[in-house]
Amino acid sequence: MKSYTLKDACYITTGKLDANQSIKNGIYPFFTCAEFPDAINTYAFDCDAVLVAGNNARGNFHVNRYKGKFNAYQRTYVLTSKENFDIDFIFYSLKLELKRLKEKSQGSQTKFLTLPILQNIHFSSILINEQKSIAAVLSALDKKIALNKQINARLEEMAKTLYDYWFVQFDFPDTNGKPYKSSGGEMVFDETLKREIPKGWEVKKLKDAMQIVRGASPRPIDDFLSDNGIPWIKISDATATSTPFIFKTKEFIKSNGKQYSRYLYPNTLILSNSATPGIPRIVELECCVHDGWLIIENLKNGLFNEFMYFYFLNFKEKIINLGSGSIFKNLKTEYIKELDLIIPNKETLENAKTIFSDVFKKIKNTQKQNHQLTQLRDFLLPMLMNGQVSVTE
Repeated sequence: MKSYTLKDACYITTGKLDANQSIKNGIYPFFTCAEFPDAINTYAFDCDAVLVAGNNARGNFHVNRYKGKFNAYQRTYVLTSKENFDIDFIFYSLKLELKRLKEKSQGSQTKFLTLPILQNIHFSSILINEQKSIAAVLSALDKKIALNKQINARLEEMAKTLYDYWFVQFDFPDTNGKPYKSSGGEMVFDETLKREIPKGWEVKKLKDAMQIVRGASPRPIDDFLSDNGIPWIKISDATATSTPFIFKTKEFIKSNGKQYSRYLYPNTLILSNSATPGIPRIVELECCVHDGWLIIENLKNGLFNEFMYFYFLNFKEKIINLGSGSIFKNLKTEYIKELDLIIPNKETLENAKTIFSDVFKKIKNTQKQNHQLTQLRDFLLPMLMNGQVSVTE
């Protein structure tokens, strides 16, 4: 079968900016070699494009799809389609090539994807109509995945609003169903916090309300990494998802690495304490955890994972400020243990647990569906591209 190269199908250029040009809350996406774009206030491109990372420490060359105004790092390739080539088809063709791109990458430390390597990627000759049909199937799955992510974001925002309303503003329902503090509920002064809290609530240090231990990493880690084996949770597994749960990992370690790490079971709450301290996640698989994580377990006083998840989110800025380091923030476990925690009375905690558990169950089910949809998409991708499966009208 005749094949084309990416050079035949695309116009290829690069961005012009340094990677440090990003601006927090900028107007336009700024594509670097990271998995997700940053932001910036200026744009150099206004087109329908595929963005390909030109370098990555482990040769994981991320591929993104964007239509509109954006800017790009000088090592990020910007691809637009030529006549008779569909840009979505090109996007999915490149996703299929990720593994091969990694194998062809050059460099010993940071891996580089050179322009000749990119230009000479081959894919089968498929007519434009069939390209569009294949891309439509895969795009439909991706759109459903994106919709599910939006649903989960709304559900989590609803739960966070309730947490703030009940446990920050203290307007949880009183015995008459009215907001406690706003309706004149009795407040008492707490000497530790130097502020008033609801009567019957108490304040404890985190170390007195739960067990907090640090994860562990086998050394040198590169000797233990594997293509399969025990799932290995890193900080990037938290930033890769915007939902509370981690169902899968990007990397694995060999079975003999288990003895040097910490092994976790489903429904374990963890908190990042390096790179980006203060990210809480609930693990939903058996795995080993990197030493950049803290493990939160043995909760006392009626506390539960969902409550502590929002507690850590609420304290995220404070936790980040506790960290040290100019480039990568690192947080001493002892700092976290000394944080103050307001513990509600038993009845309020039980009522909150019923609501939070229901919301988190919906989020978990939707995230599981996304996991299944992602697996289906990744299963269909090579079969559609190689002609093993055809798209019928």
